[in-house]
Amino acid sequence: MLNRIFGEKTHLYLHLLGLSGIAFGIPFNKVVMSVSMMFIVLNLFLEADFKSYWNHLKQNKLYLLILGFFLLHVVALLWTSNMEYAFHDLNSKLPLLVIPTILAAKPVSQRKHLEIILLVFTSSVVLISILNYGLYQHWIGDVKYNDIRGLSHFSSHVRFSIIVSMTMAICIYFFQYVSLKKRMLFLVIILWLLFYTLYSQVISGLITMISIFVTYWIYFLWEKSKIIAVFPLFLGVLSFVAIVFWAFTPTGFNFEKDIDFSAKSAEGNCYAHIPDLISPETGEPIYIYICKKELVRNWSKYSSIAFDSVDLKGQKISETIVRYLSSKKLRKDANGLSQLSKEEIKDIENGITSANHKGLLGRLYGLKYQLINVKDPNGHSLLERLEYWKTGIQIASSNLLIGVGTGDVQDSFNQKYEENHSLLKEGKRRRAHNYYLTVLITFGIIGFLYFVYIIGSHLLTNIHTNEILGVVFMVVILVSFLIEDTIETQTGVTFFALFYGLFSYKYSERKRNEDTCD
Repeated sequence: MLNRIFGEKTHLYLHLLGLSGIAFGIPFNKVVMSVSMMFIVLNLFLEADFKSYWNHLKQNKLYLLILGFFLLHVVALLWTSNMEYAFHDLNSKLPLLVIPTILAAKPVSQRKHLEIILLVFTSSVVLISILNYGLYQHWIGDVKYNDIRGLSHFSSHVRFSIIVSMTMAICIYFFQYVSLKKRMLFLVIILWLLFYTLYSQVISGLITMISIFVTYWIYFLWEKSKIIAVFPLFLGVLSFVAIVFWAFTPTGFNFEKDIDFSAKSAEGNCYAHIPDLISPETGEPIYIYICKKELVRNWSKYSSIAFDSVDLKGQKISETIVRYLSSKKLRKDANGLSQLSKEEIKDIENGITSANHKGLLGRLYGLKYQLINVKDPNGHSLLERLEYWKTGIQIASSNLLIGVGTGDVQDSFNQKYEENHSLLKEGKRRRAHNYYLTVLITFGIIGFLYFVYIIGSHLLTNIHTNEILGVVFMVVILVSFLIEDTIETQTGVTFFALFYGLFSYKYSERKRNEDTCD
């Protein structure tokens, strides 16, 4: 319709505008995503080229597979008890139906148009990451944060880390083709996103990013040397196993033999020793070599917060002081306090319990602390996830053939938590946080195998067509499914649906003299 009034490409440009709106909204705002989706649907109806739409839909195998997955949710209503939640779940997964249908009916058939959408997505993610960092550093706004997870201001920190990883993959893709001047721009973005990922301490984001680098490494070197190509993959798996072994290995500290009970402080005062919590940094008990009277007397020399008060996180500051000193392997006395810098005193006032709180190392130490010390999983992300997975496996094993149905997943978890007398508080009793497990629980082994076939087909199709971004996207998704119910939220399902749909089409080869960035 509009083509006759404004020109033959009007509907195409409106189509690209709507898709770019979805791409821009994924890291930013759910309203932008929803409005853009409705805009595209309206544009298709106004164009009214239904015969072409139908022909495209029939020919797209990957679309038909994802359509079947959505319909599986509908079929699973037959053995669902909680219909209210089931329809809520279907509603939240509408992007899984709508976006691939749009992209199959009216494909983005030219690579230059695909790249425009990718650049819009990249611009949005970079903008949001800078805004997140600026807010966290209090350069702008006055947002108060409890911990580093608050760094992601507009969406879940885990989900945003996955989105950042995909953006990194897109930047590496463009880096191969653009001019030298523009390469510098993409290099700056890549370095920024790498810094942001390390700073945010999201382990899943780092694992996803490493997976991307390994995938590109294999892609570039496979034809030259398969041994060299797969070496990073072997190294990555070995490193992961080593980190897991380190995290779960208990300390070998012997309280009776490894402590000098006769030792005294420089002032000649006796120490107190308690064989309680273990410092992940030193492998020693935290509450050893404590001279409380020296701490009480000297702390006021360094801080305006009283020793018997709380830090800015609401924790007893006396405990924060002891844990911080322990992380530096300093004795908890006047001499230990004197060795702290002004910045470290400020860290303690802010409720930071470890000198190694920044970056990946800080996150790893935090996870090890949970594993070796904490019995109550509440408020500890790793322990909570272990509880989710253990409970989910129990549910899946009891409903192995066809699962519990579309609407009964949360109810099944609630029931199993009660049966197990789980320590998780009511507000923490959540679903699997592993999408493979969620699919198995919902649809049983039959639905799970179909889901694996969908993902495998998409991955193999992009490998056969040499579409590296399609391959990398699926690697990102495969990793994200391990630690997140990616398709259970609007941001996650929209992200998945958009890129699944975009890379369900075979594009022409990218020519090195083309420059979409002009």
